[in-house]
Amino acid sequence: MSDRYDQASEPARALLAAFDELQLAEMLAAASARVRRVRDLHREEYGCCAECTHESGVPFSCPTIRTLNEPPVPS
Repeated sequence: MSDRYDQASEPARALLAAFDELQLAEMLAAASARVRRVRDLHREEYGCCAECTHESGVPFSCPTIRTLNEPPVPS
């Protein structure tokens, strides 16, 4: 963890210093739960996205799922 912290940008280090480990763990758990709910809504059904399709037949992976699956953009 120390190496990754050392490689973090100055704003990232300031953000990490503002929270304790428990707060960060709670924030991560909450964010993970939100992503899970989004994935549950945007699930594949018959080759389409169950949430986006309505009557237009949006193919799966929809833009929402593609965005979630993209690697993070380096800062």
